[in-house]
Amino acid sequence: MNAQVLEQARSAYRTGDFAAAAQLFSAAKEGDQPWGEADHLRGNSLMRLGRYAEAAAAYAVALKDDAYGKKGALLTNQGKALVAAGDLASAVSSFSAATQDASYATPYKAYLGLGSALEKLGNLTEAGVAYRQAAIDGTNPAPAGALASLGDCFVALQRPEDAIESYRTALDFAGPRDDVSAINAGLGCAYAAANRFSDALDAFTAATADGVYQLTADQAAARDRAHDALSASAAMMPAADAFDTAVDPLDPLGQSGNFMPDPSDTGFFTLSEHEMVQQDRAEAKVRRKHRHLGLKIFITILLILVVAGGGLAFAYTRGFGFPTQQDTLTKLFEAASSDAATDEFLASGLDDSQRAVIVASIPKDATATIEGMDAGMSETKATVKVTLKQGGEMTYEVDFVREGLGWVVCAIASDFNVSGDVDASAGTDEPAAESTDADAAADEAPTEDASAADAPVAEDPTAEPAGEAAAQ
Repeated sequence: MNAQVLEQARSAYRTGDFAAAAQLFSAAKEGDQPWGEADHLRGNSLMRLGRYAEAAAAYAVALKDDAYGKKGALLTNQGKALVAAGDLASAVSSFSAATQDASYATPYKAYLGLGSALEKLGNLTEAGVAYRQAAIDGTNPAPAGALASLGDCFVALQRPEDAIESYRTALDFAGPRDDVSAINAGLGCAYAAANRFSDALDAFTAATADGVYQLTADQAAARDRAHDALSASAAMMPAADAFDTAVDPLDPLGQSGNFMPDPSDTGFFTLSEHEMVQQDRAEAKVRRKHRHLGLKIFITILLILVVAGGGLAFAYTRGFGFPTQQDTLTKLFEAASSDAATDEFLASGLDDSQRAVIVASIPKDATATIEGMDAGMSETKATVKVTLKQGGEMTYEVDFVREGLGWVVCAIASDFNVSGDVDASAGTDEPAAESTDADAAADEAPTEDASAADAPVAEDPTAEPAGEAAAQ
């Protein structure tokens, strides 16, 4: 290896002169022997120049240097080069091999490339599996893009309900670099496919609210279909004044007088005196029964109140109250997360410092669920599972005291005997290699988003990745 030429190549790469860098990296090698670093950076330079087939060949040479390592990064870069060169089948093989490298620190990049290549080949089921792996990879700092791509696959597979969940989850994880408008547009298509037209129009409205995002032809067609369906549904609803107002509701048969009984039908004018006496006695008996009806109703209500009072008293001794322990705990966590007043949920006997300690122990945007409770008439001890914003869990011991009919919190303590799940949502990257001139060159090399110019971006062998679209 010619050290002087190698240094010149690194300098050219660092300054962005990729044409010179590609030539110098090749010239620095002695013979045809593979040299991992030189061939890796030569491949990166060729990628920047749009010479994708040559870049794929350079990565293949670098892979022959077993001492160099970085197999996952090289295979991922080779897959990107092959996709750009139009060789999708070979790209699938490269990406698949990259996912098998246990030492590869950012496998989500290989899964994203694999999903994209499979989707272009029309293999939507396997593409969805790859996107799902990219989304759940703990090293992926921005899973929203993979989740949105998974939603696209579900829509194409005519599984709109699954697509809806994927897009909605993508919106939950969306960051500043994610295209929220595009995700909302995909969500609108999924809602339309599920015949949830009102939700579809809401999603399309959110997608175009910034005035910048333009719906694709398919998305515009889905929006128009949702609008037409809602308009047709509204047209079929009867108007408020469509009822016949010519009919008098008090005389639906018209002015026939049939609601007024005819005297000949009542028998009143044909009754004998004896029959009239018998009828009067029967009516008197009915009236006596009616007089006792009120007393019966009163006694019944009294019995109901007695039973209800006994039930409430029993419930009181068993720890029931209003608000309940769970209601108080939920509202306390919500108030602490939003920096609202918490005094109404805390025991009145606590001083300011004790209240501050309790509020400070509550994680932001966490939810609390009582899993076990030893409830008494005036005191309750509860075991509480707290789910953190990022999905982790903690266990707390919470003490309640009764104030009036309801419960308030008097103490909160973490239970460190129970371990919670840790949500590794923050991405990690390949560990930095020992500082060399090559590291400095690669670290300072400019990066660019392959999707912006249809030109994939390769991994630098020494630079730390800056995200899904950064140079590797």
